[in-house]
Amino acid sequence: MKGRPTIRDVARLAGVGTTTVTRVVQSRGYVSEETRDAVLAAVHQTGYQVNSVARSLKQRRSFVIGHLLRSTIPNPFYLMVARGVEDVARSRGYTALTYNVQGEADAERRGIDTFLNWRADALIFTTAVAAENVDFVFARGLPVVQVERPKSLTAPVITVRNYAGAYAAMQHLIDLGHREIAYIGGLPAAETLAYVEMERVAAYRDAMAAIGAAPAEYFLAGQRYLQDAENSLKPGYDAAVRLLAAGRRPTAIQCTNDIIAAGVLQAIGDAGLRVPDDISVIGFDDTLGHYLTPQLTTVRLPAYELGQTAARMVIDAVEGVTPQEALALQLDATLVLRQSTARPRA
Repeated sequence: MKGRPTIRDVARLAGVGTTTVTRVVQSRGYVSEETRDAVLAAVHQTGYQVNSVARSLKQRRSFVIGHLLRSTIPNPFYLMVARGVEDVARSRGYTALTYNVQGEADAERRGIDTFLNWRADALIFTTAVAAENVDFVFARGLPVVQVERPKSLTAPVITVRNYAGAYAAMQHLIDLGHREIAYIGGLPAAETLAYVEMERVAAYRDAMAAIGAAPAEYFLAGQRYLQDAENSLKPGYDAAVRLLAAGRRPTAIQCTNDIIAAGVLQAIGDAGLRVPDDISVIGFDDTLGHYLTPQLTTVRLPAYELGQTAARMVIDAVEGVTPQEALALQLDATLVLRQSTARPRA
């Protein structure tokens, strides 16, 4: 084949019309699985590439989804969400571009400006740093969605049922026979939408109240709690050291995320104690559970599914499938049982 392959070359090789090829490469309209496979094979064989610039000019879209990511390391949660966004975007004929804002509002705004200059079709915040940045994008009429920790009251959001997940974790400890249960996590902030910490703490308190037990809460306070606790084992380690030195030792500890739980496991080991023989430990998010010793019982956040759903929401809004409005969707969290929890010693 001489010259650059064209859509007609693909159609001729696949034995279909050019309209069918267009449907396949742009993931639009119905095409049978057999026909789709034939077209994709022809695309691969000919080396045909979609002229994205021409497509953008014709349809007045960039086919780019901007993804503002709060962080990339060390918490795998954000990268798992990003993978979900990328996979759905690719399947729908879009490109997802990620901008790491490193938890800074100014960096978040620079990322927004960059995506707007690139004429991105929609933006996703995982997770938003400043409400005014989200509202700025939403006010421009650009499809936008906030993932998990919302900041804006006006823009669409997709979250996890944190209360139900945290309560299931507590119920698991209670069913094992634990009554002296401590909690280590973030101090619920006085923000309208700081619901993640609020829901997890509320579940802990409600479960303790249901069995008539006094809560033992050790909060990691301060404005930089989230960033510090997501980037180091030290906050969880220090809180556990204080907890173990405070007097009556708990038989179980519920942690607000796996990174905090990792620090707690280290502190327990340094104190000459064993998990779960002496103290059971349970985490939240299931980002590190498989890699810890013992493997961590935790509550799995559907990070990949959050990314998939967020991408579908904004792309549907771009394509007019659903209106851009203040939607609020929730996904379920799931308790994952591993080796860090057991019955308390008699």
